[in-house]
Amino acid sequence: MSVFITSYYVLAIVLLLLAVVFFFIPLPKDEGIRNYKISLRLFSLSYVALSVYCLIKLHYKPQLLSIPFLVAAPSQAILLTLSHINLINPQRITRPRVLRNLLPLIIFIALEVVQDIFSEHVLMHDYRSLLPWGNDYSLGELTDVLLRELWFATYLCAVVYYGFAYFREEKRYKTLAGDFSSENDIVNFPIARASFICALCVGATTLFITLSLNEYVCTALNYMIMAFYIAMAFLYLQYPKIFLKISTFIFDKPAQEEDTADQADKPTWVAIRDAIVQEGLYKQKGITVENIAYRFKKSRTYVSNLVNTNENGNFNTFINKLRIAEAERLIKSRPELTLSEVANAVGYSEQSNFTKQFRLVTGKTPSQFRKDSFAGKP
Repeated sequence: MSVFITSYYVLAIVLLLLAVVFFFIPLPKDEGIRNYKISLRLFSLSYVALSVYCLIKLHYKPQLLSIPFLVAAPSQAILLTLSHINLINPQRITRPRVLRNLLPLIIFIALEVVQDIFSEHVLMHDYRSLLPWGNDYSLGELTDVLLRELWFATYLCAVVYYGFAYFREEKRYKTLAGDFSSENDIVNFPIARASFICALCVGATTLFITLSLNEYVCTALNYMIMAFYIAMAFLYLQYPKIFLKISTFIFDKPAQEEDTADQADKPTWVAIRDAIVQEGLYKQKGITVENIAYRFKKSRTYVSNLVNTNENGNFNTFINKLRIAEAERLIKSRPELTLSEVANAVGYSEQSNFTKQFRLVTGKTPSQFRKDSFAGKP
């Protein structure tokens, strides 16, 4: 068995094993985790589909724009993108939307079946095979070539479209998370982004494979794809760890959440802000708008809107400014504290995040600020 053929078998086996893990991994018993289960099923289905493609590919001679590739690649793009979007906007992934995304693929498969019935497929063994002229194609063969080229162009457009679709949803998610959470790892959600970047790398690598007829290049690229899929699975399976933290704002609240009291009975932002500052609420780790709203018996939307209107920024920005201002005070007044202790005292669970936010607010790192603060002092 050649190294080239072995790479397809190894890739297929690894993908199937990971798909099994996705189906049987234990998940938190939470009502909202149902959306993650749906996403995980789409993710698992994409792994199974690619595994089947690898096994089918073994029965085809290397060629450009092979039929298995033109079915497998778009299905991967659709399933992986929908599963990632479902992580940050479950409301968008509905059955009609999924069917609309799959419809072009279904149409292509139907046309290929008709093509297979009435005419033979062309073996596209080199780049000259892509040209409608210079080849002695029958009408049926020419239709086959043009259909595959059209579908390949559609796939390229789909990759761009799905990339923009995901990052558009990510931007929406960040805005929403920033309005309701003080935790920057939740706002940025690096797990989802890193996983989706792996998906984009898979798409790029797959394109190189289908455009390369060199078995050694294809073998190396197969192992690269396997590495990306393993990394993507590792990142994706970490999602439940932070799901319960973000479920409070990624799901729509019922309409009755909004206050029905008269505007005159609602506390002003000055009163709420004073309480947040004077009681040191901003120094609580993981403080959210939900906590503040509960403290004042108001809706989270009401409190979030007050922050956005009065502080020229969202809740996340507001809390970080208060924390950094307190950190500056502690660094100047209590030089015996380590920077890690300062970070913990103002509400940061990780010093790296503290350093990043300190630099964003002050333009300096905490150590540089400390050095400048005591420069010239005896």
